[in-house]
Formats: sequence, structure tokens, C-alpha cells
Amino acid sequence: MKILKKAAAALGAAFLATQVIYWCNLDTKLVKALEKPMTKHYDSLERDNRL
Repeated sequence: MKILKKAAAALGAAFLATQVIYWCNLDTKLVKALEKPMTKHYDSLERDNRL
């Protein structure tokens, strides 16, 4: 029974965390924060334009 209670608590916490991420739009904010460094990295790569 202890394992069942712990599993239910873990699932409830995971559900609550996903709802907070959704309500606060944190996934989009993370992508926006990572866009500039990722663009800088991508632009610094060498290109091979041969087909």
C-alpha cells in the first residue's frame, strides 16, 4: 500500500508540474531563451554546399 501511495503522489506531482508549465507558457519561454545561443552556434558551423 505504501508503494501505491508513493506512486500516486509521484503521478500527482508530475501532473501538477506539467500543468504549471502549460499555464505559465514556460516551454515557449525556454525555447525563446535558447534561440539566440543555438542560432549563434548554427551560424558558426562550416557549410558544404556541394550536392
